[in-house]
Amino acid sequence: MIVASGTLDFLSVNVWHILMAIGNLLILVLILKKFLFKPVQNILKQREEEISGAYSKAEEALKEAESERELYREKLDGAKAEADELIESASKRAKAESAEIIANAREEAAVRRKHAEEDIELSRRKAAEELKGTVSEMVIELASEVVGREIDEKAHKELIDEAISSLGE
Repeated sequence: MIVASGTLDFLSVNVWHILMAIGNLLILVLILKKFLFKPVQNILKQREEEISGAYSKAEEALKEAESERELYREKLDGAKAEADELIESASKRAKAESAEIIANAREEAAVRRKHAEEDIELSRRKAAEELKGTVSEMVIELASEVVGREIDEKAHKELIDEAISSLGE
């Protein structure tokens, strides 16, 4: 039975050992908490603050970039609108100048045509007058030769003018 009683001692529960083990565990937890957990938590807290600071800076930079992009887009739209306006203005000016040039050319052509028509009419009248004078002189000469006597030039000229006028119409 010696063997049986030795086994019991080995399997027996000693309360003082358990209390000492719990006490040692409690002291170990307190020491770890003071020297390990708090510094690690402080480091983790610092890292968390750094990361949140970096995130806030990144968000601010993103917002600033968005506002810059929006400002750039507005400037670009403004520049496009201004360019379109300049093009439209230049086009209108070119059309107006073109219309003015065409109107001036038409006006000048009309004036030249009128002068040409007046010159033609004047030349036609001159030619008709010269022709009348020449024809009447020839007729008077011929009539003088045929009749052999002098004819009243004034009466004869009136008859010839009437004949020429009726032919011209």
